[in-house]
Order: sequence, then C-alpha cells, then structure tokens
Amino acid sequence: MMISTLFLKRGATAAALSLAVAGAPLSGAPALAQDKSYTVSAGSISGSWFAIMTTMFELYRNNIDGLTYTTIPGGSVANPISLSSGQSQFAMSYSTNLFAAARGDEPYKSKLDNVRAIANTGLSAYMHVYFDTSLGIEELGDIAERKIPLKVDTGPRGGGGELAAGRMLAAHGASYENIQAWGGSITYSPYREAMDRVNDKQIDGFANDDLPGAPLFAEFAAKDDITIYSQSPEAIKLMEEKYGYIPGVIPAGTYEGQTEDIMTTYQTPLFVTTADMDEEVVYQMTKLMFEKTDELIAGHNAFKALDLAKAPFGLTVPLHPGAERYYREVGVLK
Repeated sequence: MMISTLFLKRGATAAALSLAVAGAPLSGAPALAQDKSYTVSAGSISGSWFAIMTTMFELYRNNIDGLTYTTIPGGSVANPISLSSGQSQFAMSYSTNLFAAARGDEPYKSKLDNVRAIANTGLSAYMHVYFDTSLGIEELGDIAERKIPLKVDTGPRGGGGELAAGRMLAAHGASYENIQAWGGSITYSPYREAMDRVNDKQIDGFANDDLPGAPLFAEFAAKDDITIYSQSPEAIKLMEEKYGYIPGVIPAGTYEGQTEDIMTTYQTPLFVTTADMDEEVVYQMTKLMFEKTDELIAGHNAFKALDLAKAPFGLTVPLHPGAERYYREVGVLK
C-alpha cells in the first residue's frame, strides 16, 4: 500500500474541524465585528483544506479585532466562482484552476477577473491513485489495454482534485467516457465515503489529490488489499504540457507498506480573496501568516511548507494590494 510525504497531526486536524464555524465574538467585542464577518470556501470536510483554512482563520479571529468567520465546503474549481459571486470572501484554489478562471478557459464559462492572490501556500497536493489489488492492475495503462469496466470515485465534483483525477485517467486512455463505454462507472463522493465504498467492495478504486501523508489517505493506503499506482512517464508529460501540473515523487516509505517511489503529478494551492477586499484586512492576514507561522504549525503540521521568500511568486492571478504591501515592507518584493 502506498501514498505521499509530510505528515499531518491527527489531533490538530480534529481540533481544527471542531472549529469549523467560529461563533459570534464575546460580549465585549467591538461593534465593528459585523463588518468583518467572512465566509471561507475550503475543500471537502474530510480533506486537508478544510482543516487548514479553519486553522488559519482561528489565528485571524484571535488577532484581528472584530473578525468572525464560517468555513464552508468547496473545491478548487468551484471556489473562484464562489468568490466572484459573493458567496465567499476568502478561499483556497489551485494555481491551474485560477489561471483557467482568469482566462475563462474550460471548465469556466466566462472570465472571473476579480480574484486576487494573498499567498502561494506551498502546500502541494499530490495525485494519489488507489485500486483494489484484486483487479490485477500492474500499471495504469492496463485499464485501457484491458478495457476494464472500472468503478472508480474521483472525489467531490467542483474540486481541483476531481478535475485532475479525470485528466489523469484520460491521459492513460481511460477517460470517463471510455470507462462508461466499457461498462464501468464514475462516482463523485467525499473522501471518507469513497474510501469506505472501496473497502466494502462496492467500487474498485479512488483517485484524488491531497497533501502527502494526509491522515485519511495514510489510513487508506495501509490496507492490505489496496495499492497506490505511479502515473506513466507519457501521462506525466501530457499532464504537465497540456494542463500545467508539476511532475513529482512520493518517496518510498511515505506510507505503510510502500516499498517504491510513486511517480505522479502535483499542484499548489493559492490563498485568494476578492479584488475589493479591504486592503488593511489582507495586509494584517498576510503579516500574521508569516509572523505567527509557529502558531499555524501548532494547529496543522502542513504549515511547515509556508515560505515567505516564495509566497508572492508562482501566482496565476494578480496579487492583492494588501498582500503586496506586506511583501514590499519585508523586502521580498522590491
């Protein structure tokens, strides 16, 4: 059984999830709190993004006067739409999806040009492809070669992971359309539900991306009848050249029973907001992110990936003026 690196604290994740909805401020809080009540679009409730965004906004709630927030489920594809429509004010989304949203490229129907970046988080999410060993798959190309009537779940619709999983399968000749033509099926479930269905033998496999070593993925990979697969070199090249995914490796030993490196692709999420978000609020958020990183790490181990020197780079949407002010103040931007 196999998966990725960078282990997350189970207790910290659970604690973050318990804080998913931050309540109203204490009675002594200033009336200004009404002006700083934000909705935060994350990812699947059982995925890492939900806990990461909640951890981040707990820090903000505790340090920015009057700020309250609610974390809601979302996904990388859907979150730019949520921001643009006013449903949420802050979100996480992959740079690949933000690039497409800004241009109005597929899967977006029009340009979403009011999204602004706060930081490149460095929290790279690696594609994980799991199948029941009873299928006898040696490599992912076997699916198309044998026209296996695969029953696979690719995670919640509207997520960047689901989009990436569909593209990855197609790159190996097993597009959604092909799988269905061979008598198989595609479902779109929250991570835990999908993994339970694989365990119960209702479906054959699960594909999506997350931080290497994410607890739920590690738990799934430890099962004796589950194998995680490498992508083929040809598919990795296609994913990179056509869609902008980055080639990556999940080192051997990352997961229990994983004896070989897993060759795959990954993408990095950006912390984003709207163009009209208050400059001072975004400035304070950016400053807190990098001046209180230790507190973020205490809440979620994934924040070890934060790197101030890289945060204002690798962006596919414009930088918000509040974030830009902080980066210039500390000399990261000239």
